[in-house]
Amino acid sequence: MTDILIADDQRFIRDMVRITLSTQGWTIAEAATPDQTVDLAHRDPPRAVLLDVNFDEDNGPTGFDVCKLLKEDPATKAIPVVMLTARDSSADRKAGLAAGASHYLVKPFGPIDLINTLRGILGEPPAVQTLGQYLIDEGIVTHEQLAEALERQRFYEARGHPRRLGEVLAIMRAISPEELEKALDRQKKDAKS
Repeated sequence: MTDILIADDQRFIRDMVRITLSTQGWTIAEAATPDQTVDLAHRDPPRAVLLDVNFDEDNGPTGFDVCKLLKEDPATKAIPVVMLTARDSSADRKAGLAAGASHYLVKPFGPIDLINTLRGILGEPPAVQTLGQYLIDEGIVTHEQLAEALERQRFYEARGHPRRLGEVLAIMRAISPEELEKALDRQKKDAKS
C-alpha cells in the first residue's frame, strides 16, 4: 500500500519530496500528470496526496481540478490532499480549500514543514529532523547521495545486515567520521531543546 502519492510535473520536485519522505519510512508513488494522479489514486489509494497546482499541460486540468475530481469520487474522497504550489495568493488558497484540499503548502517549504504537515494529517506525532536532513541542510551531502545511502541501507537490511545511515554514508565515503560526529551532536542538542 502506498503511503504518499506525489503529483508534480517537475521531476526535481518529485525527487526531493520522495527522498525527504522516504526518511520517514513512508512508501511513495509518483505521478507527473493529472491523469496519472487520478489513475494511481484509484489503483492504489494512498494515505495522502501531495498535489502540485500547475501542471505543464496546455489547457489541461490544474491541481485544483484534480483535487476536486478526487473529492467528488466516493472511492477517493476520504484521501487527504495537500496542495503544493508557489502561488500564495488568498484567492489560490481559497480555490485549493474549495476544491477539498486538507492543507495548502507554499514552495519553497522545508523538509520538516512537509513531514509535519503530513504527520498532522495522518495523525502521527511531529518529526524531529533526521540525520540525513541535517547533512543536506549543512551541505555535507547532496540529495542524490542521501537517496543512494537510503537505498543501500534498505539493501543491507534486506540481507540481514542492518546499518545506520551514518555508517552507510561512511562506507560510501560521502561523509567523514568528524562530520558524522558533529551532525549527531547537533541532532541530539536540537532534540533536547
